[in-house]
Amino acid sequence: MKKFHFGSLIVLILLTLLGCQQNAVLSDELNLNKDIEGFVEPESSDWVKYTNAVREYMYYRTQAMINKDIHILWERYPKLKENIDLEQGINVEKSEVESLNQGFDLLDANYNIESYDQIKANAINDNEVIVLVHGNIAYLRNDFDESGGEYLMKVFLKKEDNQWTVIKTDEYTLPEYKELFQE
Repeated sequence: MKKFHFGSLIVLILLTLLGCQQNAVLSDELNLNKDIEGFVEPESSDWVKYTNAVREYMYYRTQAMINKDIHILWERYPKLKENIDLEQGINVEKSEVESLNQGFDLLDANYNIESYDQIKANAINDNEVIVLVHGNIAYLRNDFDESGGEYLMKVFLKKEDNQWTVIKTDEYTLPEYKELFQE
């Protein structure tokens, strides 16, 4: 009888632990791993380098937005003023500066480059990498309301003078975003 109770206790504990496991189907649906082939979570040392480069880009981007001056971003990343394509979401920061500052002033900004998913990377070669960023940004307006929200973008980095720098951005447009999450 003691063996039966002990066995029942073990089964109960195992069932309880199984119930605590994350639902693999749900996490796969929310994970961008299925998104774009070739993007993987970077090694820890690379993660630090890439996130620092992306955070620096986001700092200059938000400063350009708050100060209504795209040149703040372009002085740091001159390649971003080339090949602008609003329909494709390529280097669209200038358009964002113009649209976000219509009718009110921006006072502050907060961003999180991994609020929705950890960054993923696709190494082109030793000196070039594309980083997939799924984060959020919130701008505080002068009426104390917020603008901004979720963003999904590819940030193209190139190693120059032993430092990663942004040479291109490709933000997912609304149609691209919808298509991505319909699959």
